[in-house]
Amino acid sequence: MSIEAALELLRNNQVETVAEAARQAGVPRTTLSDRWAKECGTGIEKILLIPDTHAPFHDQRAWELVMDVGRDFKPDVVVHLGDLVDCYSISAHSKDPDRTSRLHEEMEVARGLRAELDSLGATRKIFIEGNHCFRLITYLHDKAPELLGLVSLDELLKLSENGWEHVPYRQHARIGKLYLTHDTGQGGKYTTARALETFQHSVVIGHHHQIQYFVQGDATGQHQVGAQFGWLGDVEKADYMHQIKARRSWSLGFGVGYHDRASGFVYLQPVPLVDYTACVEGQIYR
Repeated sequence: MSIEAALELLRNNQVETVAEAARQAGVPRTTLSDRWAKECGTGIEKILLIPDTHAPFHDQRAWELVMDVGRDFKPDVVVHLGDLVDCYSISAHSKDPDRTSRLHEEMEVARGLRAELDSLGATRKIFIEGNHCFRLITYLHDKAPELLGLVSLDELLKLSENGWEHVPYRQHARIGKLYLTHDTGQGGKYTTARALETFQHSVVIGHHHQIQYFVQGDATGQHQVGAQFGWLGDVEKADYMHQIKARRSWSLGFGVGYHDRASGFVYLQPVPLVDYTACVEGQIYR
């Protein structure tokens, strides 16, 4: 193979590090590293990580604050970690009759939020499907199996046609050495630590609406990071959990990351929303 072949492996995220690409292509690591650094400029990708949003039951103030940050942050990569749309209208759970909605109305709101993320100008956009999004497949399977394959979340949210990578529920995406998924099917207080044990690599999850950051090492001295960044939903509209419990456990927030493309490391920073304020790169947003 050649230097160009090794660069193609890196461009397509088929390997985690320059060293791995050099080994697979059989080229000198230092030469490849120099070429890769030149192609990447500073070699750092800025990542905006958006947690569970649950449109149309999102917190509009929190969402607008995150978009204000995003416009200044100018991410190279945007990741939505799951449950952009709640799919309340097709949930199998009992519904509040005063909280009626139709699926097309939910999707219309969610498409609007997706378009706002598009406007940030990221060169890579990753949409990870969550368990609420998966309600569409469950509903079709149980109620209208004839429509399976004809109706999809990708089409309803116009993901592919707007350049999004669509990651199905219970699967994962990767940026360098970092794995990203909605959940690992585990609950409880230590979900981030359990996700890290499951992947045995640095991982970001959603689903649990909490802000957690967990670092774990092994006997060789290598360390991995597990993180989740809260949610952007409105706790007043969450009718599936006692509000006191939700207020104590769930936190408004999001995350930013910095991907060193030469090493594959992603440096993660949780950004909690404190009384609808946030601090990113030394700037306060209100």
